[in-house]
Parts: sequence; C-alpha cells; structure tokens
Amino acid sequence: MAFGDIISADHASILIAAGKPILRSGMKQLLHSEGYNVVAAADGEEALAILRKTPYLPDMIVSDVELPPATGFEFLRAVRQNPDWLAIPFLLLTEHPGLDAVREGYLLGADDCLAKPLDREQFLLIVQSKLRRQAELMARIERQEAALKAAKRSLARMVAHELRTPLVSIRMAAEILAREVNRLETTQIQEIIDALQNGSVRMSRVVEQIVLFTTLESGALQESLQDDLRPSPVRNAVIGAIDRARQFSYRQHENPVQFDELDPGALVQCDLGALKHALAEVISNAMTFSGPDGPVHLLQWVSDGRVWVTITDYGPGIPEDELPHVFQPYHQIERHKYEQQGIGIGLPLARGIIEAHGGTFELCSVSGRGTQIIIGLPVCLECSPEDVLPLDG
Repeated sequence: MAFGDIISADHASILIAAGKPILRSGMKQLLHSEGYNVVAAADGEEALAILRKTPYLPDMIVSDVELPPATGFEFLRAVRQNPDWLAIPFLLLTEHPGLDAVREGYLLGADDCLAKPLDREQFLLIVQSKLRRQAELMARIERQEAALKAAKRSLARMVAHELRTPLVSIRMAAEILAREVNRLETTQIQEIIDALQNGSVRMSRVVEQIVLFTTLESGALQESLQDDLRPSPVRNAVIGAIDRARQFSYRQHENPVQFDELDPGALVQCDLGALKHALAEVISNAMTFSGPDGPVHLLQWVSDGRVWVTITDYGPGIPEDELPHVFQPYHQIERHKYEQQGIGIGLPLARGIIEAHGGTFELCSVSGRGTQIIIGLPVCLECSPEDVLPLDG
C-alpha cells in the first residue's frame, strides 16, 4: 500500500524504516495500536522514495541504524539535506547505548537516539512527546505566518494610502490651476500652491523614510555615515528639525515648540541631513500626540561627554501595554484616533539614525501625563567653530 493511500489528516503519521522484518512489523503494530498512521520501509532507498512521492509528509520518521544495504546514518543524512524535510522529527534506533554509539546520529541532526531493545512505554512516551512538541511548533509557525501576512497587507495599504492621498491632492490642485488660472484670485492661487506643497512634502517624507529605513536595515547607512560626518552645532540640527517637523505634521504644525539651550555652542560629528530627519520624526510625533494646541518642549545641555536633547510632549502618553511595541517597525498607536500619517517607521528610524551616530535613544512615557524622548550624542571635543562648514551654518 502506498504511503499516500493511508495518510490521514486526522491522525499523526509515522514513517518507519528497519531492515529486520521483526523490528519493522513490531513497531508498526505497536504504533498502529496507539492510533497512528504508519507506513514501513525495508531500507533507506524505499523510505526516500516514499518521501519523494507522498503528497503529505509524515509527522515523524523512526529509523533503525541497521538498514542494509546502507545504514540509518546515510538515510538520516539524506533526509536532513533536503530543505523540505528538515523539520520532520527523526528518531534513530541503535544497537548499542552510550554517547559514542549515538554521536554521529546527533551530529547529523537526529532528534533523539534510542538503544535497542526498545522499552515499549518509553518508546511511546518519546513518540508522543516529540509529536506534541512538533504540533505546538507548527501551530506557532502558522500563527506567525498569518500575523506576517496580515502585517504585509496592512503595510501595503498604509504605503498605498500615504502615496495616493497626496498624489490625489496634487493632481486636483494642478487641474484646477490649469483650468481656472485666469479666473482665480490671488488668495485662491496661494491656497492651491499650499495644497501642492503640502502634498509634495507628505509624499517626499514617505519616500525619504523608506529610503533611509532600507539603508539603515541593510547596514548601508552606518557605512555611509562614516564618510559624511562633519562638525556641526547641535542647534542647527534642532532648529532645522523643528521646521521640518512642522511640514510633516500639517494638522498640528502650529503647536508651540519651546527650545531651551543650556550649551548653545556644543558641537557633534554628524550627517546634518540625517540628524535633522531623526529629530524631526520625534518632534513631529510629539506634535501629533500633543493635540492641535499642545506644547512641545525641547531642552539641550552637555554633560558626561555627551550633548543631551530631550523632546517632551504633555499629551495622553503611551498606554503601558503599547510600550513594548513603540520601536516595532510599521506599528502605530491608535492610528485613526490621532489621524497619524506615515507608515509606522518614524521612531525606529529616528533611533537607528541616532545610534548610527554613536548616540543613545531612550523613551519614557506615563499614561495621562505625556512622553519624553532622551537623546545623547557624543560631544566633538576636538572640534572648534572654525571646523564647521558654511553649509552647516
């Protein structure tokens, strides 16, 4: 009877391979009596042929080391060399107990090596345990795959939304301008230009986020930063980031932002554009959660060889159950409630850029009171104001 003819989705299936008929039939009867679907092979080639032809893989393989004309070790090696069969639990039966007798089996990837003669109860307990563990692992993998597929669908929708929405507004504004330009008043033309600019900035942010995050994840950003670091006052990055954050947060761009500098002359080695983007992501996030008129407070000082910058908002804070997920890419906290833009990579991207500069990035949040980001960057002690390029000023 072919293996595919007796396999059942309702019962665990076991492929056994043994050269000795008495061992083969004994295991088959024992496992059958426990409700398992069993198929038996007299040698390794027959067992491999069954694996190649069956539409359903077995849940476990049990093989004797004595498997003429080859050995169970060779059968095990062939199984583990096939990527489709790697996850199948494999029990190897050996004539002699002791580590030396089973060393090769474990090195080849056997899940367990059992000495003959088999103890009936022990054998069944091991089979049950391995199958139960395998079922749990497969269930977990299926849940993870389902979650990954859901995340991919969600990400695709977010990316499509974040690119299509500004495209629609840009196209509509351009059509109106082209059709009605001679009849529009100056204020109306300015409104259309503002719509074009807002749409362009929103789309540019998404593209820039994706490019930066991709280079960060690949390690290319860290490598490029080594060649692009230049001395710059931290205030240049912060002030530029505030302006950029207002462009990012078009709904809360009028939030009052207070920037207090305790050490305004502090210099750091940085890629000014990347550092501005990192700070802008954090400030924009603070604006979003502060509400339309909520203040955002920035504080800068130097201590312990680092320039410290804190960004604080006094919004609702982050729920405790959400804190473990704040740096998880593509995760957004109550996206619809706060009308968030983007695709959920702002904070992971900001932290990655800061850490690529040799800095530290910490988040503290208290539900109902607000959130604070604490950024520390190494002070460039050997730098002087004369080292700062005019472009950075």
